[in-house]
Amino acid sequence: MRNAYLAIVPCVLALASAASAEDITIHLPRNASISRKMVQYRCDAQAAKFGLPTGSFAVEYINGGGNSLAIVPINGNPVIFSNVISGSGARYTAQQFVWWDAKGAVTVYAESLNGKLQSMCQPAPSK
Repeated sequence: MRNAYLAIVPCVLALASAASAEDITIHLPRNASISRKMVQYRCDAQAAKFGLPTGSFAVEYINGGGNSLAIVPINGNPVIFSNVISGSGARYTAQQFVWWDAKGAVTVYAESLNGKLQSMCQPAPSK
């Protein structure tokens, strides 16, 4: 059976000692439809405390074969978030981070030994 491929190119994988650019291929069922969307965001000042850009930045949403991903730049590297169950909106998690998109705004959480950090993000105006 042939598989459909969802490629995220390029994606930087953070390694313990160094980062290197790698391609990632995700094998999905042959009949899986795939959609991709880029959204520009701007977050409040709290976001910089856990590595989100201080200005406008792009988040890529990828949906296919029952999988929903959000690729968010944190500390200059793309981090792949996976959709998890949510009471409302779309909630994505990766590492210690939560990216929760609901009603046109995003709440970002980061859990750390120092407690929970939170930031609010809005879609950036189109130029």
